[in-house]
Amino acid sequence: LVSIIISLILFIYFGSVIMSAGYDYGSSEKYRPYKYFCGNKIGLFYEYFVPILLFISVIVMISGAGATLQEYYKLNYYVGCAMMTILVLISFVFGLDKLIDIIGFIGPLIVVFSLIVGFDILIKNLDGLKDISQTMNEVRLTKAGGNCIKSGILYASYNMVSGLFFFTSLGNSAETRKEAKYGAIVGSSLIMLVILVMNFALLSKIKDIYKLSIPTLYFAKSISPLFGRIFSVILLCGIYSTAAPNFCTVCSKITKTKKYNVNIMGVFVSIVAFIFGLFPFGKLVQNVYPLTGILGIVLFICI
Repeated sequence: LVSIIISLILFIYFGSVIMSAGYDYGSSEKYRPYKYFCGNKIGLFYEYFVPILLFISVIVMISGAGATLQEYYKLNYYVGCAMMTILVLISFVFGLDKLIDIIGFIGPLIVVFSLIVGFDILIKNLDGLKDISQTMNEVRLTKAGGNCIKSGILYASYNMVSGLFFFTSLGNSAETRKEAKYGAIVGSSLIMLVILVMNFALLSKIKDIYKLSIPTLYFAKSISPLFGRIFSVILLCGIYSTAAPNFCTVCSKITKTKKYNVNIMGVFVSIVAFIFGLFPFGKLVQNVYPLTGILGIVLFICI
């Protein structure tokens, strides 16, 4: 709960600042958000670091697809990882931008389904929260970030450092500066509400789900098999709509000097992403996100 409150405050403040700056300067071709907030040297470092971060995101998404297909469809984890890798590579080679854009609208559906799942599980298992302190001492949880204060800061900083360009363009698309600012406040509040509800739901069934990589999928399946199947497809679409554009950005960044063949580089990058994506999803989240979040804290200080 402390982590959620800290993340909410940071999301609202930094989201408002970034999106307001996006509204003010985003339409200018000379505006480079990392350099604007951090100066030339640190800003240049971030500009080169972000493609690496996006590549790491692709790795985590490939691993997440493998975990999702394994936990719901009992498909071999490595096969699931390979399927997502191939799908992302095909999208890049054939330039399926429209497909990515269409599936990109899956984000709000994930939010709605997560709220439905979270509320349903929580209402049915309120008794599970009575002895939660004792229960938490009995289970061994995989944690990312250590204590609650550090976790709350790292979660917000990870999202901000990786999403700065996106939040800038979002702010620039607003009709007024006030709309950009309040868009950040409302958006931050909604996403943290979903996390709050899901947090209570997870706690209410912690003994059943603490070893699972994708507990929300387990929850959806427990509501009904059909609901679980729909939610699994939505999750996979969400994973794809994150991995595909990030993969394209990474490959485009590498090949912009035109020294390398675009498609050959795409194949190479996909192979590397697949190999690293074979690491367990939980371990990747546990180690990669906090490390990236530390670099996000430097961005927070600059802002």
